[in-house]
Amino acid sequence: MAVVNILSLEAAGAVDLMALYTGGKDSHYAVAKAVEEGHVVKCLLTAEPARGDSYMFHAVNARWALLHGEAMGIPHYLVEVSGAKEREVEELGDALARFKRECGVEGVVTGAVASRYQKERVDRLAARLGLAHVAPLWGRDQGELLLAEASAEEFIMVAVMAMGLDESWLGVRVGRREAERLLELSRRYGFSPVGEGGEFETYVVASPLLRGRRVEILEAETRWSPAGWGYYAIKSARLVG
Repeated sequence: MAVVNILSLEAAGAVDLMALYTGGKDSHYAVAKAVEEGHVVKCLLTAEPARGDSYMFHAVNARWALLHGEAMGIPHYLVEVSGAKEREVEELGDALARFKRECGVEGVVTGAVASRYQKERVDRLAARLGLAHVAPLWGRDQGELLLAEASAEEFIMVAVMAMGLDESWLGVRVGRREAERLLELSRRYGFSPVGEGGEFETYVVASPLLRGRRVEILEAETRWSPAGWGYYAIKSARLVG
């Protein structure tokens, strides 16, 4: 993927966008693809749910996504939501209405791949607010997408919640070899190769969008449950480079 110095490229029909952004591989790659398609990403919006069982949003390390906005050099807004099913969607809608005006955007971009629950709710919010919903990853082959993401950006596993994924995956940097292993496990155990069903979560530490900088994790804590799921909680991190 070519290095992009600003999050915009001149192109006919370009749309000014706000990214609904988690700091994970899919939302990050969706921003990169939107830029490649000629759109202008003017700001990022990260929702931090109060509950870990949110249907809509990643809860693990959400605040550390702010380092990405700093590296990209664009405004990045963090909003707290309840994490309660459906209520959190309306809370997101309130935030979109506010930051639509502040950022001056015409649409939102998301990293939705196959979750109709998430995409349909963003579709409805966007339509209500007169925004376009750009979802450049929607419907892509999930195995091919995982390999493309592992080649374009460097990310780590920060949560695993599926049979076949154990504690040894937490904090692992995923490159081509690890991505191929994930694909093998997904076929064997039946989980989404990109974690679209919440089977795992990721956090990007380096990519061309970060403009030569990367996230250095200084301290992290692994939390593992006897029930077979766990988190890699970042305690301290910084941008370097």
